Amino acid sequence: MSTASAAPAARLRPARARDLDALFALDQACFEPDIAYTRGQLRDLLSRPHAVALVAEVDGALAGFAIGHRIGGRGHVVTLDVAGGRRRQGVGRELMRQLVERLESAGARRIRLEVDLRNAGAIRFYGRLGFRETRTLPDYYGDGLDGLEMVRETGE
Repeated sequence: MSTASAAPAARLRPARARDLDALFALDQACFEPDIAYTRGQLRDLLSRPHAVALVAEVDGALAGFAIGHRIGGRGHVVTLDVAGGRRRQGVGRELMRQLVERLESAGARRIRLEVDLRNAGAIRFYGRLGFRETRTLPDYYGDGLDGLEMVRETGE
């Protein structure tokens, strides 16, 4: 029997403009330099019409964030970032659950995302959340680094 206590629950809230530096730092830590977003790209993503951006905090510290947006009946999960020390504690699952719920509530009937084809763990994770593999995206992350598009569809 384990004596370890459960990880503290993450508190989710909408991302704010003043979060930009922390979001940028986490994205840089989560992704390779050629894949991570620049500060300007993140600022643009956060300011898009119909953007949904959520921050997860544990004990007041950034544990992760997710950004998506909707255009008509189509949603797009742009990024999911979880701090290294907070992975496998439900932070990513809760961010994705809330992001998908908000996109669907706003009218998205089809939500897509892209994932590195080399990241089998992430592909399984998204599959458990109702996303199915739809197509390979050659060189999506750079020369020889293929992506995988995954889609989740809801009923009318």
